[in-house]
Amino acid sequence: MNGHYPALFQPVKIAKLEIKNRLSVPPMGTGFAADAGGVSQRLIKYHEQRARGGFGLITVEVTAIDGEHGLGSGHQLCLYDDRFIPGFRQLAETVHKYGTKLSVQLYHPGRSTFPWFLGGKQPVAPSEVPDPIMRQVPRALTIDEIRELAEKFAQGARRVKEAGCDAVEFHGAHGYLISQFMSAYANKRSDEYGGNFEGFLRFPLEIIRRTRELVGPDFPLLCRISADEAVPLGRTVPESIEMMKHLIEAGINAVDISIGVPEPSHYTSAPPEMPEGFNADTSAKFKTLNIPVLVAGRINHASIAEDIIKSGRADMVHIGRQSLADPEWPNRIKEGREGDVVRCLSCNEGCIEGLTIWLRPSITCVQNLALGREEQYALPVTDKPKKVLIAGGGPGGLEAARTAAQRGHKVTIFEQEGFLGGQVQLAAIPPFKEVYQEVARSRIEAIRRLGVDIRMGQGLTVDMIREIKPDVLIIATGSEPDILNVPGANLHSVMTARKALTSDEVGDMVLVIGGGLVGCETADYLAGRGKTVTIVEMLKHTARDIGPAARFFLRKRLRDKQVRIITLAKVKSISEEGVTIEMATGEEQIGPFDTIIMATGATSVNDLAEQARGLVPELYVIGDAVKPGKILAAVERGAEIALTL
Repeated sequence: MNGHYPALFQPVKIAKLEIKNRLSVPPMGTGFAADAGGVSQRLIKYHEQRARGGFGLITVEVTAIDGEHGLGSGHQLCLYDDRFIPGFRQLAETVHKYGTKLSVQLYHPGRSTFPWFLGGKQPVAPSEVPDPIMRQVPRALTIDEIRELAEKFAQGARRVKEAGCDAVEFHGAHGYLISQFMSAYANKRSDEYGGNFEGFLRFPLEIIRRTRELVGPDFPLLCRISADEAVPLGRTVPESIEMMKHLIEAGINAVDISIGVPEPSHYTSAPPEMPEGFNADTSAKFKTLNIPVLVAGRINHASIAEDIIKSGRADMVHIGRQSLADPEWPNRIKEGREGDVVRCLSCNEGCIEGLTIWLRPSITCVQNLALGREEQYALPVTDKPKKVLIAGGGPGGLEAARTAAQRGHKVTIFEQEGFLGGQVQLAAIPPFKEVYQEVARSRIEAIRRLGVDIRMGQGLTVDMIREIKPDVLIIATGSEPDILNVPGANLHSVMTARKALTSDEVGDMVLVIGGGLVGCETADYLAGRGKTVTIVEMLKHTARDIGPAARFFLRKRLRDKQVRIITLAKVKSISEEGVTIEMATGEEQIGPFDTIIMATGATSVNDLAEQARGLVPELYVIGDAVKPGKILAAVERGAEIALTL
């Protein structure tokens, strides 16, 4: 037995299927499907990386069983026709080479989709109740249509088995069609498919019974369920347990425990505010059903996963977003190399935030830019190494240095501060943001291991460029805070948010000008240190530049800490007596304040670019030095340039 986290590396059985360990990659939408909905080589490479990394079970993302009303994105993986079987067969054969088992999650979005994904057709659902997120009024399914969909789910399961996959999972969670039928939250029917406990169960039971007829008694069937839907009229844990008893009797072999529907996204895509493994106490309640229990819920550290298994709260743990950040997670912890793990930030920026799989072509990850681009990042070491200078040791500069060094280029990075990481050091100061230090840590360790010449406390100058004569210059010099151009902005009581996060000079009565991410997080931090804080924001709402899950908690903390928020207000002037703001009702003076903090944006710092133009064959400007933005944009651009050198 393995000496490092032994419980995680015990085999487990689902029905007659033996899985080599307790670590699972859960179904996560990627956007890697082929244009026509089939399995692409990109999707195969993505899953192969995680199979090679040591996961025992991989469940393929939401896979449509209905090509007419069952598509939930513009790049939906599909299995509604036999023509898709060969792609899934190739995927299964690939992951099987590593001893990993493959399950496929079958789903129908029901009301949780848009007409433009359906060729203009109206979404369908149990009832004419719009999804609170999509806000599209669906058409209620007829009884004949419901029975046809049950058959389509069963035929999808047949195809999964014929493709040589090891199991099938029915998606009965997160507010999709099966879930909609099983809950009074979405099901308002009064016929045999609604109205009471028996009616809510009829659709999933018909799916399972017909599936058993097609796949036989031994093929493993799993059901994913939101144990607690966490909304009014939604299903509760005791109700879910009772429902699962009937689904097990019909043929389900394992239950996959999740939580919530799309509205409470702080559950379905938990940010750092949610404790790791928060859903395991719920999954423990399903252990009385005497079938294997899988659980999801922000499980990033091996010690948390080990405790869940050892304590008997679940039989398998889903390593979800952490598997995106580091597909080698199982191998690293099995070999005692936990310090080498690239940590998930639970930031949701690349994988979920902003309805990513609809608005971007595919998912990505701040911590792992090779995600879904495994072949692109597997480029051989160049036989024509270049001399690369990088000005700036923030995330963009660090990523450019790492990727260029991996390609075999000779890299030197200059950072005028005495530390690497740039603004990540500030981003990690507010509550629950400590994990952001990982953005810099993993990259700093990598460039040191790769032999990058690191020169801290030394800004790059034009004279140095002339002396070194690089082939490539990458400028990643970041940005500096804007100061609002109003009377009084030069008073000694005025400072930037960056200074406020690191200074002991902040007084007791504080005004933060700007209610975006930076302003709200600064207010949160200072209020937590006993300051009385007011935020003034020009727009109607605060914190609109962050994802809904993190925004939920941030706004709650501001309320709990009694931070006063004034919206739709514009600062006109600052004086020792107070601050004049303009609102729809006219001008008003607020204050006085001991400290006034500017969180009103930033301006790029890129003077070196113009000075160095013509001195090097290749010159690039990246990150905030081009346009102030998020970390993801900076690291993506840094990697993109380095890959082309």
